[in-house]
Amino acid sequence: MKELKIPFHSTISKSPVSLPKPKKQEHHYTHSISILIGGAAGTGIMTLEHILSDAFKRSGYFVFSTKEYMSRVRGGSNTTLLRIADGPINAPCWHVDLFIALDADAISHVHERLTDDTIVLADKNIKDEQIHIQSIPMLETVKKIGGLHYANSYVAGVLFGMFGITTVMLSQSIEAIFYEHNPQENETAMQEGFTYGKNLASMDIPKLPNPISTLKETMHLINGSSAAGFGFLIGGCNMITAYPMSPSTGVLNFMASMSKEFDLVVEQSEDEIASLNMVLGGWFGGARAMTSTSGGGFALMSEAMSLSGMSETPAVVYLAQRPGPATGLPTRSEQGDLNLAIHSGHGYFGRIVLAPGDLQECIDYGYLAFELADRYQMPVIYLSDQYLADSISMMERVDFSVYEQRRYIQTTDPSYDRYKFNDTGISLRGVPGLGDGLVVSSSHEHDERGQSTESYHVRENMVKKRKQKIDLTIFEAYEPSIMGKGSIALIGWGSTKGAITEVLKELNDPRLFHVHFFWVHPLNPEHLEVLKKTETNIVIENNVTGEFADILKSHDISIDHRILESNGFSFFADLLKEKLSNILKDLK
Repeated sequence: MKELKIPFHSTISKSPVSLPKPKKQEHHYTHSISILIGGAAGTGIMTLEHILSDAFKRSGYFVFSTKEYMSRVRGGSNTTLLRIADGPINAPCWHVDLFIALDADAISHVHERLTDDTIVLADKNIKDEQIHIQSIPMLETVKKIGGLHYANSYVAGVLFGMFGITTVMLSQSIEAIFYEHNPQENETAMQEGFTYGKNLASMDIPKLPNPISTLKETMHLINGSSAAGFGFLIGGCNMITAYPMSPSTGVLNFMASMSKEFDLVVEQSEDEIASLNMVLGGWFGGARAMTSTSGGGFALMSEAMSLSGMSETPAVVYLAQRPGPATGLPTRSEQGDLNLAIHSGHGYFGRIVLAPGDLQECIDYGYLAFELADRYQMPVIYLSDQYLADSISMMERVDFSVYEQRRYIQTTDPSYDRYKFNDTGISLRGVPGLGDGLVVSSSHEHDERGQSTESYHVRENMVKKRKQKIDLTIFEAYEPSIMGKGSIALIGWGSTKGAITEVLKELNDPRLFHVHFFWVHPLNPEHLEVLKKTETNIVIENNVTGEFADILKSHDISIDHRILESNGFSFFADLLKEKLSNILKDLK
């Protein structure tokens, strides 16, 4: 028989892994402009987003983009927001400096986001009685070139012409994006737009930030889905089985795209029930497996979550949140599944819930999810949402070698007992075929061997054993990050991080500090002591009731204000600033 060896072999006796220390940001943005693009699905808005994001980045600017779109393949009215700055930027804004309407419906869709100073560009055939429109001959020009599908390149050229930016970088972006689809015609459309845009340069357009010449060599554009995927790969994921469901499908697509580069099994399961059960089978056989889903799909996984808890089989679930109940708003964003993640499944068993807040955290906690699942032999739910998954931002090159690799599988002998009692509650985990022991797993209550039992004495000991694991995860939980010092805490979790961070800088109020939770369950009470010493606690979260605020209250934390959003949008930095300012006025 071939001898098998366990790579990166480790034991529970080692201290938990340390995440790489976050790099200090050398840049803080001092000036930004916002560009909103609106049009129907199928008109190339996403392509225009990629062209402009890449071109502005190549030109030396920090870029952030996010989108809101309807749940239809064609039609409707969608928007993409692009923010350009001279430093890192990680939040959207509601009011915009420049709006580009690709059709007439787009103007009525976004009129609330336009101010008296917003410049509106639209084809010369589009009119509006209330809003001043700067007309451009978009449709007329692209029809001569070959069709409406060249409008995105034309609009990109108009923008670069207006801002007076050389087209060298824009041409490179167009060539990279359209290298298989008529690059010359797109280049021609862009140049036509650029020429026309130069005629608009005399308008009172917003001033661009100062570019940074070295930016394109040191920073990368990436969205939250891809960043999470890289984290899962660093964590050793070698199996993903999932049923597509917006907005989680981005991770499934990313992992599938990487399956030729890594030893990675990708399976589109027949439904969500099958997917998590297949994940458990993967871990039982020695794989590091995961599934991706959204709220409705995760609801179907409830029974398999309990199976993970009883059989003490690791699992990683990427749960990208969207508004419910039921189908709800399938392409919008919300932090509404926290209670679902914490309480899904019947019976008492442990699980860990992580919620990253930016691209670096997407990578860090994707890696950490697999480490924790393996270490504690329990399910780990990784909470993202549509906003974080789909937003594109910039991050520095990542050194993947700094992430420590561990594996907690053990070689078994004939006397091996899968659920043997010990001081930690975490028994040695073997897999079939690795050693001479018999590996028994059961969904029934079981004894140390793994054999089903109805002995109440054994039951009491097994309940105690599983509780020991929960106590250990609480003891070893990672602390929230704290930014600043003050008497008023702005408390957030997950994807609210960017908006809160920006508002904190904008308000520049010495009373304010930010407490950001990424480890949202189970909480270590010692980490909450800082919130018992404040004068005021303000919780900011993207759901109807304040689910995390209620969890903090259960830990005897006073919650003085809740700023909640549940309309399908993420938090916008400028609107959040207004709401906080109104609260702060009453606190003086």
